[in-house]
Amino acid sequence: LTSWTGRDDGADVRPVTSGQVRTMVPISTSLRPTTTTVTTTPPTTTAKAGLIPVDATGANPLTAIASLATRPCRLPTWNDTAPQPFLDAALECLNQAWQPVMGRLRLPFRPATVVTTPDVSAQSCGRPPEESSYYCDGVIYLVPASYLGTNAGPQGVSTAAVSMMAHEYGHHLQQLSGTLPAALKQITAVGWGSPQGLELSRRTELQAQCLSGMFMGTAFDVSSLRLAQQDNYTRGDAPGMPPNHGAPQNYGEWFSKGVQRNSLVSCNTWVAQAPAVG
Repeated sequence: LTSWTGRDDGADVRPVTSGQVRTMVPISTSLRPTTTTVTTTPPTTTAKAGLIPVDATGANPLTAIASLATRPCRLPTWNDTAPQPFLDAALECLNQAWQPVMGRLRLPFRPATVVTTPDVSAQSCGRPPEESSYYCDGVIYLVPASYLGTNAGPQGVSTAAVSMMAHEYGHHLQQLSGTLPAALKQITAVGWGSPQGLELSRRTELQAQCLSGMFMGTAFDVSSLRLAQQDNYTRGDAPGMPPNHGAPQNYGEWFSKGVQRNSLVSCNTWVAQAPAVG
């Protein structure tokens, strides 16, 4: 996975329609140096006193007019069998990227943690169990099979892992802001399996997708983003499964919207028309 070295405005990182062939540029797991100097401050371990979550979804500060700063994410070499150092470094990039934004929004912030686990189906976290990677109470649980099986091929595994972690980190931001508790309350009220509940679930997931795209677009180069797009346009609701994450095309579209627009207000799935969150 290659850190951001300056956006190539001539490169095409737009969504690819289902009828097109995606040609992806292989990337190296060794990082290219950049000329950007970034000064970072370790994230705080507790939320600032006086900052509290907001019990709202579409009207939450997490949908305000705000963007991420360009901040190259430098990562160690990927290892399929020992990914933790790589994942920890990527998580630090996520913490450092989002902490200033949460501060500007006057929302609490706490760093997330990440662990790998072969199975999450027995863990519910107050909602129906997941089949793949998921977020619960400050912890991102990544199932290796979910990123090792990326359709982007071996060269896209590290990109898929970071993209998935950035999606789950989106749920962390939703939790900290109050968006996720508000959404879960609404879903519980109408029923998890009801059409309204499934739509609310998709709006939750697709906002996290857009937040993931914002991070990836400001941290990594265009060839990495192409691999991430190839991966994301094949995720979402699988045939025969409950429609609670979004159709693969929409799943990819919201990721690409985050990449292209880098704007929280553009990631406001709560006010999007129903077809965009189907």
